[in-house]
Amino acid sequence: MSGSLSGAVRREFAENWLTVLAAGLAIGVGMMGIGFYALGLFVTPVQEEFGWSRAAASGAATFEQLGIFLSAPIVGRLADRYGVRMIAIASYIAAPIGFVLLSRAGDSVAMWWGLWLLVSLAGCGTTPAIWARAVSAKFDAGRGLALGLMLMGSGLAAFLAPALLGPIFASSGWRSAALAMAATILVVGLPVSLLMPREKKAPAPAASAEPRVRGRFEVNRQTLTIVGIAVLLGFFVAGLIVHLVPMVVDRGMPAAEAAQVAAKIGIAVIFARVIVGYLFDRFHAPFVAALFLLSPVVAALLLAFGGPVTAAALMLGLAAGAEVDMLAYFTGRYAHLRNYGATYGVVLGMFSFGAAFGPAAFGWSVDVTGSYHFALLASAIALVVVVALIATLGAYRDPVGAEALEG
Repeated sequence: MSGSLSGAVRREFAENWLTVLAAGLAIGVGMMGIGFYALGLFVTPVQEEFGWSRAAASGAATFEQLGIFLSAPIVGRLADRYGVRMIAIASYIAAPIGFVLLSRAGDSVAMWWGLWLLVSLAGCGTTPAIWARAVSAKFDAGRGLALGLMLMGSGLAAFLAPALLGPIFASSGWRSAALAMAATILVVGLPVSLLMPREKKAPAPAASAEPRVRGRFEVNRQTLTIVGIAVLLGFFVAGLIVHLVPMVVDRGMPAAEAAQVAAKIGIAVIFARVIVGYLFDRFHAPFVAALFLLSPVVAALLLAFGGPVTAAALMLGLAAGAEVDMLAYFTGRYAHLRNYGATYGVVLGMFSFGAAFGPAAFGWSVDVTGSYHFALLASAIALVVVVALIATLGAYRDPVGAEALEG
């Protein structure tokens, strides 16, 4: 990055740091923050209360991710056309109501899954599908770092949610914990949403000008490749992270120690968010992303062949910290910003689609083969393919400084 661009980065942060802070807080209390990272805390107490299988109780994760898959393309398109504010306000009211209903769940697996889908759909405006657009609209030269700082919100949730909610689960039960989550989302998310400015309507183009339609998925070779990358990353990285604890417990590690190892993922996520974003602004982002996404390949091989689990957990955290940041940044460089929300909504939705089924597929593989070995080798191979796909993206279609978002 040149000196002049460094000055531009400083100006962007001086003028728009509050947007980054607001977006980070909003995501941290959203469905990809505490909504996701608290899911594992529900599994054991729900199993014990209702006598369900592990698959039935943990199926909540699949339906939570399916809600993001279904809603992200829609809210992204709406954000392009109408702005972020109203969508966010509605979601930070609706999501807490969803968690209140969840706290009243009865002895029905279908109800349990359906309520998690409802919560996720209600929280459609709490995900990066709209908040990444809000940040990208304000940043150009420093966009990578801004997105990384924004997405630290989910990294902090990964680290803090188990620590803060765990005692509530232990002392008052999962129903009280769901109510605590509802209160947190409302108290933090709603004021942040109300602080977001109303977006100005874009001026109509001149009759002789090329039509500039906002809010559509922008189809080109790179965006279609990014969609494929998103599905593979969601499927395999989510599978590796969700199954890390049972994987190492199967190797003989005590459950409490395994949980401490898994907590290191959150630390690595926070570190990766900032470093990856910083490097994106200074080097060609696909090269940076490809380098970071070699880490889960190594992690899968370490786990497959009995390597150190702490190193593997940290490498998985680096991948988890890079992936959503990478997808958000790539979207803004290979699609026009006027179509950012709609395009990133599809990308994020497909990422969530992969994440919805990856953990279940890992579990099925263990049931069939009796170990994680096949799933780990398949993960290493698939993630090498992801790195190769990233390397094919080529030059940005929307270079730094080429476009400002209308309104």
